[in-house]
Amino acid sequence: MIHALIAAALMLQAAPAAPAPAPSAAPAPSVSLEDLTLQQSAALRCAVAFAFVSDWQKAGDARGAAGPQGLDQDGGREFFVRTMAQLMDDRGLDRRGAFDLIALQGERLKASPEDIPAMMPACLLMKSAAGL
Repeated sequence: MIHALIAAALMLQAAPAAPAPAPSAAPAPSVSLEDLTLQQSAALRCAVAFAFVSDWQKAGDARGAAGPQGLDQDGGREFFVRTMAQLMDDRGLDRRGAFDLIALQGERLKASPEDIPAMMPACLLMKSAAGL
């Protein structure tokens, strides 16, 4: 999971940065998982679940069978990046805010990784509906 989150963080950091706000600008709002809409919450859950499955597959962990082989190259990574970019836009988050949401969702899934295989069919449909 760590490798996928680092890769996603690097991709987000590679995106052009917005100009630095004026010193008097308010910090970006912080958002909790409970603040997200149902659609945002589901997309975030699936994006992070894809990262878990991708990591498991790369490590040869049997839990990687929860998703299709090569999920990373088959749109899983792109779904993750698009989801995070959309959350940043919709919620006015900076990169730190996005990383915080990833960490919060990651901790929830880490506490119950057995939920991921049951989520995969709906997540794969969501990825497909996104054109990936």
